[in-house]
Amino acid sequence: PDALPLPLKTTSCVVKGVDPKATYVARVRLGNQSGWGPDSPASKSLTLASLLPTAPAAPLLEAVDKTSLRVHFSPPPVRPGAPAHESVTVYVGVGGAWQTVDAASSTLKPGVAFRAGGGGFALVKGLSEGVTYRAKVSVRNIHGWGAHSPSSEPLQLPEPASPVSGPASSVSGPVSGPASPEVEVTGSKSREERDAELRKRSVDVDAEVVDLDAPRYPKRSKKES
Repeated sequence: PDALPLPLKTTSCVVKGVDPKATYVARVRLGNQSGWGPDSPASKSLTLASLLPTAPAAPLLEAVDKTSLRVHFSPPPVRPGAPAHESVTVYVGVGGAWQTVDAASSTLKPGVAFRAGGGGFALVKGLSEGVTYRAKVSVRNIHGWGAHSPSSEPLQLPEPASPVSGPASSVSGPVSGPASPEVEVTGSKSREERDAELRKRSVDVDAEVVDLDAPRYPKRSKKES
């Protein structure tokens, strides 16, 4: 053989650096002091790429506040014969630059991946106001990482609020409402009592006849002088 033999008690070995898209088979042979025996029949063929997780669907983004967003994702179905999914990596990017999300701190930095059986979303904090973000995810099993999902639709976080200054008011004092119509206070008498009083006054005026041409003082007679 052209490789270092394994001890007889070993029943498995790990082969690294293989092409995940290539199809492989394996054979074994036993050896002793007298030499090597014949090869075993070939194993069932295996293509590692067929056991890797498939690419998830594009995630959805939800704005939480001015500096946080939530990435909603769904792990893909497990391939027939493939092992279960183990973890999910969430990437958030601005432009063409992508950063991983740390599940422990919910911030953009290398760290802990999300569990594949988790809540199906990742909270991302410490982002910038008014910036547009995208996200993508990938899933891992014991054979490695599957392909990345398509990028999500872009999401712009709310812009920072700017102070609004309106035109200065020309009124320096307190503002009063429209003037109330004038109200004539007529006292506590009823309408019938006021009408009766007005009729009485008109009778008194008509009864008194005043001669404006008459002298102010009566003339004296000669006897009185």
